[in-house]
Amino acid sequence: MHLCSRDDIGRLRKSGDLEVSTPGGTEPVFLDEHRLGMHIAELHRVEDDIDLTAPDAVRSRRLDPAGLRLEPDAFYLGVTRERFRLGGGLAASLHTRSRYARLGLELLGSSNFVVPGFGSTGAAPLVFEISVKKATQGFSSSTPYCFLLLYRLLSPRRTVNQSDYRRRFPMQHTAQAGDTT
Repeated sequence: MHLCSRDDIGRLRKSGDLEVSTPGGTEPVFLDEHRLGMHIAELHRVEDDIDLTAPDAVRSRRLDPAGLRLEPDAFYLGVTRERFRLGGGLAASLHTRSRYARLGLELLGSSNFVVPGFGSTGAAPLVFEISVKKATQGFSSSTPYCFLLLYRLLSPRRTVNQSDYRRRFPMQHTAQAGDTT
């Protein structure tokens, strides 16, 4: 694997092997030479009990981040502002920024790997599994609490990834800006 730099990412975008877009058309934010900042555009609180045999029946409530207080006994999902389409020779890893993780904010319950070909049916947002250790306030959609590292693979994916990541929970309950499908 090769860790991609800002310049590599620019070349991959120009070649069409990588799409990074936002509903507002703003350019991606790099935290440094390799880390691409991720912004939470939508925040959802998962409601009620969970039945793993009926995952589509799970209810979530979309929250307004202004003045929001995240509670340690709750579970939240954050949908990124950024939308991605990775070619079959690319993969990514996701990370909570350590400055926020040390304060008890965790954005990756388990899903920290973006598979080759993610978004091949249409650029899709990432969904973060958010929890806090202590009651937390001051959440802002303009702050990148997490980042993505992009890797070029030595062995690209051999088959096209046909998964439609734009329709997964909680997105199937909300309209996505720029989604015309």
